[in-house]
Amino acid sequence: MTAAADGYGRDLDPLSPLTREQFTRLDRAGRFDAPGAGGVRIVSGEAGREALGTRVRFELRVDGERVLEARFQAYGCPHTLAVANWLAGEFAGRRRDALLPGAPADWAVRFEVPVPKLGRLLVVEDALRACLANWPGPVQ
Repeated sequence: MTAAADGYGRDLDPLSPLTREQFTRLDRAGRFDAPGAGGVRIVSGEAGREALGTRVRFELRVDGERVLEARFQAYGCPHTLAVANWLAGEFAGRRRDALLPGAPADWAVRFEVPVPKLGRLLVVEDALRACLANWPGPVQ
């Protein structure tokens, strides 16, 4: 997909290349059917409300203190979905005590999120923190 230009060679695409790539792929969207075998379980957390424009839910397939893989469901703008998709990909192999790859401010820079949309990334972070709160057992 190519972006439109304004006649002066300026790109009119409101999405950064990374945002567009993640948003058009969304390969980590969805839910898990079953936890798996042994001690594998699903940990989930969500935040936001569709009525307010953003809702995000993460599901982590975990074994002990480690994330095996992650999925998400989201209602929101392309930036919200792109960041959620990228984050779900970043979780595989991470330990519970190192789950978050940076902070919303870091994600905003990486994905070139416009300032008026920064609050949506806080909803994404809240959903991740809800996962951590719902992850049974003490943090090692």
